[in-house]
Amino acid sequence: MAERKNMDLYSKEAFELISNQWLKVGWNQKYPYTFSWMGRPIIQLPEDMIRIQEVIYRIKPDVIIETGIAHGGSLIYYASLCKAMGKGRVIGIDIEIRPHNAQAMKAHELLDFLPLSKEVRPILILLQK
Repeated sequence: MAERKNMDLYSKEAFELISNQWLKVGWNQKYPYTFSWMGRPIIQLPEDMIRIQEVIYRIKPDVIIETGIAHGGSLIYYASLCKAMGKGRVIGIDIEIRPHNAQAMKAHELLDFLPLSKEVRPILILLQK
């Protein structure tokens, strides 16, 4: 039987324990699969999205490259950040891009507003296995 330990619910140790359990149960229940961004499924936790937005806004990169694009929700998310900042381009790389996902990403209305070039759609690169 596991050893029990009492701790203050509002302590850093308790917060870390509860957070770790929440993450384990959330992934087990496929909680990150329940979100979308501007109509595209995004397999990310909302807190992670906020944290990465902080990094992207601080750095203001010219190019964001995502490997493993799945349904394209992250590409759309990053494109929306580029639009908001008035700077940036998004490139998605994957070994398989399902035709319906590629079509939906290429047709997404947000991608017509990326300001950096006339070619405003993301570059979708299919790598050979």
